[in-house]
Amino acid sequence: MYRSTYVEVDLDKLKYNARRFQERSKKEIIGVVKANGYCTVDYMEAKALEECGISFFAVSSLDEALRLRKHGIQGHILILGHVPEDAMDLIRKNDISIVTVSREFVQKADLEGVRIHLKLNTGMNRIGVNVSEAKKTLELLKEKNTVIEGVMSHFSSSDSDEEYSKKQYAMFKDCVLSLDYGFRYIHMSATDGAIIVDDDICNAQRIGIGLLGYSSYDIGLRPCVSLYSETVMCKQLSAGETVSYGRHYTSDGKGYILTIPLGYADGFYRSNTGKEVFVENERGIIVGSVCMDQLMILTENPHPVGTRVELFGEHIDIAKRAEDLHTITYELLTSLSDRIARVYVSDGKVTEIIDPRF
Repeated sequence: MYRSTYVEVDLDKLKYNARRFQERSKKEIIGVVKANGYCTVDYMEAKALEECGISFFAVSSLDEALRLRKHGIQGHILILGHVPEDAMDLIRKNDISIVTVSREFVQKADLEGVRIHLKLNTGMNRIGVNVSEAKKTLELLKEKNTVIEGVMSHFSSSDSDEEYSKKQYAMFKDCVLSLDYGFRYIHMSATDGAIIVDDDICNAQRIGIGLLGYSSYDIGLRPCVSLYSETVMCKQLSAGETVSYGRHYTSDGKGYILTIPLGYADGFYRSNTGKEVFVENERGIIVGSVCMDQLMILTENPHPVGTRVELFGEHIDIAKRAEDLHTITYELLTSLSDRIARVYVSDGKVTEIIDPRF
């Protein structure tokens, strides 16, 4: 590594979470590794999941799908978002599945031989075909000689509204049954939906952030992602001295200021000022403005250069941090940039290090 700031991914915990969902549902797990595996590096996560028997992966875009293929992922790949109409030759060549973004898309695109999942809009109102258009769209897909592989939908609020989620599922189920078609894959639930909704006609579930150990519901998952840095300076200030841009923190002369090489260019938000970190056996506070490439921490005790600092992980709960910052765990994870190396551990030992920029 060229910088002492890194994301650590515990592969044993990742695999434990995968098996937890496999055991709970007995359905096929579609591993959602979009957005660079929510920070874990998509193809590294996929390779680890393959060891758990997961061979179907979902991504958000064509470039993400091609990246998996480039790194040797041979199983099913489903693109959940829009694919340009002129990219169908690439889709066919790389044996990738896509979704029906809209009825208009189905009408315009050359879909012959393309593997398709009929995406039904049941209330998310983002992409997908309205259930009232489902039958006609299915017939159009047949006319275009597509490979109609699956049918799917997506919950809008399974993290917060169980009743609405059940209504969405009822709409989906009624529509699927009315289509009377032998879909190979029927799936609606993502991580939280898989926990609170009995998706009895589905034979697959799309699990993303749950594989990393995070959910709105406690089912014994094990968070497997941590963010660490190391101190590059430790100093004691005199009373009245200030820290960082804007001089927003003034020292009372007590404690020590630690500097670490992590900042907002790494996706660590400036709004983290005032939040806790963990340094050896004590908690420190981020003081002064978070800089582009560095930030400063106040601790009661001195810590020598090279001391590891946990920004989130075993001692600093990222879900609680997200709540404090008025956002969600997904955003904090996916914001971590490619300036940060990824370190993979198994059985307590480092097995691989990837610097995404090299």
